[in-house]
Amino acid sequence: DAIYGETNEVIDKIKEAFADKGIDVFPISAVSGKGVKELLYKVSSILDTIDDEPITFEQEYFIEDYNDIVDEPYTVEKVKDHLYSIEGPRIERMLGYTNLDSEKGFVFFQRFMKQNGILDELEELGIEDGDTVKIYGHEFDYYKE
Repeated sequence: DAIYGETNEVIDKIKEAFADKGIDVFPISAVSGKGVKELLYKVSSILDTIDDEPITFEQEYFIEDYNDIVDEPYTVEKVKDHLYSIEGPRIERMLGYTNLDSEKGFVFFQRFMKQNGILDELEELGIEDGDTVKIYGHEFDYYKE
């Protein structure tokens, strides 16, 4: 729902909406800087209570687990200028194991393509930074590290 009314009335309604959830609301002005100091003090006080130990995440994907797909074929081709396509059972199967929407999944898939020589094949075909690579409904722009 949109909130309409005088400025203070709007701020009060927003504060009410979040109060029962325990969320503080800090109205600020980018123009005048009003309220920024209060917000920064609140952020600082919250950060002071947070444990500063680094968080270690366990590896979720191991390329060795997928070695059985090494013998499956795939093709890498230049469709037209600035557009390349990668297809084949090996690629399709690997996509089934991988969530490209997550950073970890995308990094895992990049490593798979590098270790299997797919990136080398793209480079042999003349791929350049900014060119598009299509893989079964997924598209990404190529950039060499």
